[in-house]
Amino acid sequence: MASSFKQALPADELRRRVLALAQPADQALKDTLTSHVPYIEQVSGYIIFSGGKRLRPVLYLLAAAAAGGQGQPRQAAIFEYLHAATLLHDDVVDEAGLRRGRPAARTQYGNDAVILVGDFLFSKSYSLAAEVADHRFVNALTDCTTLMAEGQVLELLFTGDYELAEADYRRVIQAKTAVLIAASCQMGAIFAGADDALIESMYTYGMELGMAFQMVDDALDYVGTEHEFGKPVGHDLAEGKITLPFIFARENCGPSQRGRLLELAAAAPTDPAAQAEAKEMVRKAGGVEHTMAQAKAHALAAQEALAALIPPQGPGEHLETLLALAPYVVERRS
Repeated sequence: MASSFKQALPADELRRRVLALAQPADQALKDTLTSHVPYIEQVSGYIIFSGGKRLRPVLYLLAAAAAGGQGQPRQAAIFEYLHAATLLHDDVVDEAGLRRGRPAARTQYGNDAVILVGDFLFSKSYSLAAEVADHRFVNALTDCTTLMAEGQVLELLFTGDYELAEADYRRVIQAKTAVLIAASCQMGAIFAGADDALIESMYTYGMELGMAFQMVDDALDYVGTEHEFGKPVGHDLAEGKITLPFIFARENCGPSQRGRLLELAAAAPTDPAAQAEAKEMVRKAGGVEHTMAQAKAHALAAQEALAALIPPQGPGEHLETLLALAPYVVERRS
């Protein structure tokens, strides 16, 4: 694996390219978010148009273009609908009060409404996927959503497991987060009519990028600010969610410190002081630095997955942008 990032773009140029693709994706969301029940549009719009990076739709369009085709913004909306649906459901499970810097949808419309609207958004994504004739397209979506549902259940089962193994943590984030990013890239290549090898390369790129993305989120939960993140930070321990920073600290401190950390983690859901002390222990033990290093390793692996696609004259604009997103994902602060 390479030790440093390749083909990085200036930050301003990367933002320009991403925004150029995010705009048609946004318009597609406005055009396709229709329902016979206006209330559904209202609740859906609250979460979908409350911000967000549009990373998944942008990756779909980039992958299609890098594969030699042209993805349709209409189908790019699939990935934002799925992402929004998972956010709505997660906020109910987590009893979240804030999302993207403003009150979570559940606080405005109630848990029942947001769960049902989340179901509507899942259905909407399949409706758009069914418009594509290539059966591999909807098959890939089915594989993705099945894994996502399994990831959500696994996360629920592992909540409060303070001895959670790193392998199980990785299973959760792969299924719950990374697989949707992987499918965005995979389905873009499928839509472009790419061969199986290129489709697999795009899927691997997306999976590695998604793992990096979630690990950065988990690290920032220990050191980021609510202003940067747009949602409460430090809440993983408060919700009994054990992530890589904690796992590393638990496995790399002395026996007495390990016992204290486990004791604090068990108390964290109801004791803010215990939560604060546990977070400080994790930081001092190097849990954040280790997690960021692991995120960088996955982002580098994402770049390596595309290495065989780079022609002798260098990557074109879309492949270059995909390569540049790897360091962006690691270096972001929100």
